[in-house]
Amino acid sequence: MIDQAIFYPEHLISLIEESGSRITFKKGEFIYHPGDPTAYIYLVQKGQVFISRMQEEGAELATNLLSEKGIFGAVTLFCGPKAHNTSARAKTDVALFRLSQKEFEKIIMDNEDVKMEWMRWMEIDRQRAVTKIRDNVMYGKLGALCSNLIRLSNSFGETVPDGIRITVKVTNQELGFVSGTSREVVNRFLGDLKKQGIISVENKVITIHDIDKLRHMINCENCHIDVCQIF
Repeated sequence: MIDQAIFYPEHLISLIEESGSRITFKKGEFIYHPGDPTAYIYLVQKGQVFISRMQEEGAELATNLLSEKGIFGAVTLFCGPKAHNTSARAKTDVALFRLSQKEFEKIIMDNEDVKMEWMRWMEIDRQRAVTKIRDNVMYGKLGALCSNLIRLSNSFGETVPDGIRITVKVTNQELGFVSGTSREVVNRFLGDLKKQGIISVENKVITIHDIDKLRHMINCENCHIDVCQIF
């Protein structure tokens, strides 16, 4: 699956790069917080960004890990002033392009090709959200972890002789963020997966040796590569 091409709205990405302003954030800095107005749409040029939601009990759930070409921010268009219900934080040093929501809406209205790309991109994003909820609800914390390992392999995987290496370094705490659980639970689950020979971990780099077993654990529906992403 990692060799298949992933759809990106290339015309739209080019327009955001051409019309937007370039800004940078250091690792750990927040791009926006919950409650901030949804005034801009962002495009990742370089680096990685976590989109996360704080739960009532204080736990943090990362809904997306974005890298180059990732789009986030004011993605709900033509709805008037709104506020973010998530936060965006730089996982690494990042460079972004930022375009105001009003300018972005004008681009969407004035260019039919861009409009079609955006509609397709939004439908893919909706399907990703639905499948993530399915895996988290139906298969519990272990299922959520297995699902996210598969998604990471599709988004950042490279084929190596003994399996698929996830090229981005992800800590156990960060895996807990995206899986809706604690670092300690992730430690235990990863230990079990390593004992079974399904994965190995070296210097925070995970290699999946038996992705079919991971898929079996969540009754993988063989979703299209566009849907099975960590973005």
